[in-house]
Amino acid sequence: MKKVGIVGITGQIGTLLEKLLRDSVDFSFGGGISSETSPTNFRDIVQNCDILVDFSRPAATIHAVELASRYGVPLVSGTTGIASSDFEKICNYSRYIPILHCANFSEGIQLMAILLRKCSAVLSDFDFSVVDRHHRRKKDAPSGTALFLAEQVEQKAQIVSLRSGDVPGDHICDFCGDAEMLSISHRILNREVFAKGALKCASWLINQKPGMYSMLNYLEEKIGDRWR
Repeated sequence: MKKVGIVGITGQIGTLLEKLLRDSVDFSFGGGISSETSPTNFRDIVQNCDILVDFSRPAATIHAVELASRYGVPLVSGTTGIASSDFEKICNYSRYIPILHCANFSEGIQLMAILLRKCSAVLSDFDFSVVDRHHRRKKDAPSGTALFLAEQVEQKAQIVSLRSGDVPGDHICDFCGDAEMLSISHRILNREVFAKGALKCASWLINQKPGMYSMLNYLEEKIGDRWR
C-alpha cells in the first residue's frame, strides 16, 4: 500500500484523514506533520511517504512543497488563503512533481463549477452573485471556494460572506436577469467529504506526470465526453 503523509494532522480535516487512512485498504498512514513537528522529522516523514496530503497553513504548505519536490513526492493540497506570490512558487515546483491544489474537495462543488461555466456562457447578460456561509472560526473571507466559483463565470461576481455557528460550508450562486433568476446551491453535510475527496485525488495524482492540477482535472477525466 502507498504511504500517505498528512501535513496539518491536528486540524479538523487532518484528523479525519488519519481516521480514513487507518481504515483504508488502498493507503496506509505514513506520518503526521503539525506545527510541533521538528524540521528533521518533517523531512523524514516526507522522504518516507509516497504522497503528501496537505490541509495546513500557507507557510507549512510552502515548506511541504519544497521538501516534496526535493524527494519526488506528489502533493495534494487543500490549504486556502495562499498569497498569489506564494502560489506562484508552488506552481514553479510543479515542474518537478505533480501537485494538485483545490480549495474544496467536494465532488458536488466541482460539478457546480462545471454547471456555472455552462450557464455563464448562455446568461452572459445576467448579474452573478455568490453567498458564502461557513463556521465562525473560518479565517478567510471570501472563502477559497467562493473565489473559485466566481472564477468560473464571465460576469463580475458579487460575493457575500457569512461566518456563523458550525456550518461546514454553504454556497449559493445566483444568475439574476430582469425577469428570471437561476439559483444553484450546494451544502456540505459532513466535513468528511473533504477528506474523502482529497484521498480520491491522491489516488489519481500519484499516477500523473509533473504539473499543476486541480480537482477539475481529475473529475473531467472521470466524466469524459458525457457533459460536452
